[in-house]
Amino acid sequence: MNTKSQQNSGVITAGLALFSMFFGAGDLIWPLILGGAAGDQNFFAMLGLLITGVSLPLLGVISMMLFEGNYRAFFGRIGPLPAIVLIFIIQLILGPAGSIPRLITLSYATLKPYLAMSAPAFSVLASLLILGFTIKPRRIVQILGQFLTPVLLLSLSAILIIGFWSHPDPVAVDATPGASFMEGLKVGYNTLDLIASFIFAPLVLAHFISDQESLATPEGRRVIFKKMVKASLLAAGLLTAMYIGLTYVASFYTPLLDSSHLPEERLSLISRYLLGPKGALISCLAVAMACLTTAIPMVSICANYIREDLCGGKGGQLMPLVVTLVMSGMIANLGFMGIASMLSPILQILCPGLIVLSLLNICHKLYETRVPKLPVFATFALSTLSHVI
Repeated sequence: MNTKSQQNSGVITAGLALFSMFFGAGDLIWPLILGGAAGDQNFFAMLGLLITGVSLPLLGVISMMLFEGNYRAFFGRIGPLPAIVLIFIIQLILGPAGSIPRLITLSYATLKPYLAMSAPAFSVLASLLILGFTIKPRRIVQILGQFLTPVLLLSLSAILIIGFWSHPDPVAVDATPGASFMEGLKVGYNTLDLIASFIFAPLVLAHFISDQESLATPEGRRVIFKKMVKASLLAAGLLTAMYIGLTYVASFYTPLLDSSHLPEERLSLISRYLLGPKGALISCLAVAMACLTTAIPMVSICANYIREDLCGGKGGQLMPLVVTLVMSGMIANLGFMGIASMLSPILQILCPGLIVLSLLNICHKLYETRVPKLPVFATFALSTLSHVI
């Protein structure tokens, strides 16, 4: 294989890995919730979702690349203490208080018809499986990009293709196009992808630094930046395709399902309707792959944060992993919507300020402008007031 082919292969692998890290429980369930509620207004709701669910994570990844993956320096532009607080909140949301327990909950809800075990027992089993992968963090990108992500894409593609083949008409709803669009914008925040982009970008960037180029020279930085942009665009394209497919399939088939089903059960129920009980195993495999591929880097990153930032480098490798997984398993008992209701107000307050900070940091790196703190703090204050009022 020549050098160009190797470089393209590395970009594709990194792009697939970045997609698999983003595409977790929220990216599967929230588009289904949105599409099921939007009905014949799904086009407008889906557009809102694409803005916050795809464009904003891409913004976060690009801004982090300009800071060479150093999220401490990125957040440090608004001051040491605010940076510490923001990093702690983000690690908590992406770790044991949000994403990881949500992944465990969704995995269990989807696989429950095929398993003879309780939710606590499943949490223990899932945690042990995740622990096994996180013991070897250097192989995360390689494993995700070359094996798990293709399986996920093939599984979901099968469901979406069959769902579009001969679908019923979506149900007419009372919502206006504008209201549906705004709901899509809010749902995009709940996927957590904007917040995840600040933490995931360094993990993929490290893949290029170790295997391809060095950040030590201007030429090396330019080469790595180009590769990261290509990998990010690939991940964004895959996210876009999945969001469009999931929202439309949900708008077609949700009215045909039992109205008392839980949101985390929707994908499984739709796949059973389309494929039958045996064919529904495809959707279960898809959900399991999405949850696993997202949980592995999240647990690894959170454990590293606990070890390096909170424990000052002490405690070894195993202890932070166990702490992260134990806390995640406990919060998973709240259920998917219980976790969502806990996170939603925090995200509505946090995300606008992070968008402003990302834009200002990009301007700082590209045009050497000063990063003013006031716009960031003012945005946080306004989003807090708008939520409270």
